[in-house]
Amino acid sequence: MNNTLVEFTKRIKEVDIYFHTLDLLDKGRCKILCTDIQGNELEKDIDNELSKILKANGFLLLYNLIEATIKKSIDEIFVTIHSSNITFKSLTENLKSLWINQEIKDLKDNTFNVATLRTKVMNISESILKSELTMFKSECVNISGNIDAKKIREVAKQFGYNEPSNGGGLQTIKNKRNHLAHGEYTFAEIGKDYTVGDLLQFKNETELYLTEVLKNIDDYLINMKFRSI
Repeated sequence: MNNTLVEFTKRIKEVDIYFHTLDLLDKGRCKILCTDIQGNELEKDIDNELSKILKANGFLLLYNLIEATIKKSIDEIFVTIHSSNITFKSLTENLKSLWINQEIKDLKDNTFNVATLRTKVMNISESILKSELTMFKSECVNISGNIDAKKIREVAKQFGYNEPSNGGGLQTIKNKRNHLAHGEYTFAEIGKDYTVGDLLQFKNETELYLTEVLKNIDDYLINMKFRSI
């Protein structure tokens, strides 16, 4: 999990920098001071509207942290499985199901004929019988744009590692991010309903939650709990 932990730490630092600055908005009147290339000093107040926009942007940062961490974790699980030279029969039932679903994903109703189905089944059967190394594709676990605590628990069940607890705030983060990404609300409309203190609470909960997820996955990989035997 070294690569994932390094990336997680880097992103946490980015979030901390932003939220530390955002915290100043609750301290009193804030303004931006700068000097242009001619040496003139420029000043702009951070008014109520800009404050709302800055707060709403915090949801984007938090969602980015969540999605990136889970994606990196999944990739690292697959890298560890592949490097362990695992065959189908050595996988847990969870991972056997995940691999089979991956292999038949392109077989959708009314888009294949009997010959195609027969070929696909034969290829899968031969791969299992010949004890070929099992290869997973990162896209076999679809999480993009919809990660919250419920989705993370579903991913944990798919792989078979311990599910994290709590995480209720992640649904709000996902919903607000999607509202912004799809243009359903403006940044000011999202930001007006939250104080900086609210956002800091979301940030702290998210960090603790993801730390637990990474700890559970690390235990899963160290003890090779992806193996059935």
